[in-house]
Amino acid sequence: MNNVMHKAQELAEAIVESSIYQRMHAAELQVNKDEEAVKAVSDFVEKRQKVENILASNNMDHNELAEAGKAMEEAEKHLNEVPLIKEMQESRKEFTQMMENVNRILRLVITGETEEEHECGGDCSGCASCSSCGGCH
Repeated sequence: MNNVMHKAQELAEAIVESSIYQRMHAAELQVNKDEEAVKAVSDFVEKRQKVENILASNNMDHNELAEAGKAMEEAEKHLNEVPLIKEMQESRKEFTQMMENVNRILRLVITGETEEEHECGGDCSGCASCSSCGGCH
């Protein structure tokens, strides 16, 4: 058990030391320090909250919802145009891809299978059991 925990610690350290993580972390720090980025994020969050509040109300006004939805879309568009936000989003995407690859490797080593092998295409000729994927009828 200690060996597993030690290897998990080493993996975590390797992830934190990776250029992909470092890029993402730096981008997040820059966004949090940039006035324009912070304002764009808070504006979007405020507009999204308004839409959520309208959706949660018992007497939803569809016109008010449409206006709030449009305002939220405009705030999101502005948010996505802020250069530091773009950099943060791109770096988070790259980090997510790296972590998905790490998980695929772990799954392959542990189970001998990849995620794709579990997906059913509807053709039962290759299935070991229709109950294993639930896709064959």
